[in-house]
Amino acid sequence: MTIATEMQVQQVMQTNLVTVTPKTSIYEAALLMDEENVGTVLIVGEQKKLLGMITDRQIVTRVIAHKRDLGTTTVDEIMTKWPMTIFPESTCKEALDIMGDYGYRRLPVEKDGKLVGIISMSDLAPVVEFDDECIADMVRELSDDVRYK
Repeated sequence: MTIATEMQVQQVMQTNLVTVTPKTSIYEAALLMDEENVGTVLIVGEQKKLLGMITDRQIVTRVIAHKRDLGTTTVDEIMTKWPMTIFPESTCKEALDIMGDYGYRRLPVEKDGKLVGIISMSDLAPVVEFDDECIADMVRELSDDVRYK
């Protein structure tokens, strides 16, 4: 038994979420990222239903690199639709496993079909700080990420 297998996602997740609606412009989303000092914006519909997410990297690779207009391109045009999520009651080890298996740095957290938080690698770092097994897993999974080979 380790700290990561005992601690739940809801104990370390972020609940101050940065969200926009699908028709928000990329410019507005990027401005919000800057103001809130975040690299991810969650796209929500009615009643906090998660529809997608965008990252600062997606703005660069899907908009700027293709010379698309920041003011007229909307987040729903480039977002990752229906991203994988995790439950608040899941363990931190389960979150790490998903992140490692799929190369994700962040996972939205949903309960009863509603967005309630987000958890990132940096949120999980203190949980695994003294857990040699989890640290080894995290390093191995990050180094196996095919996007960086």
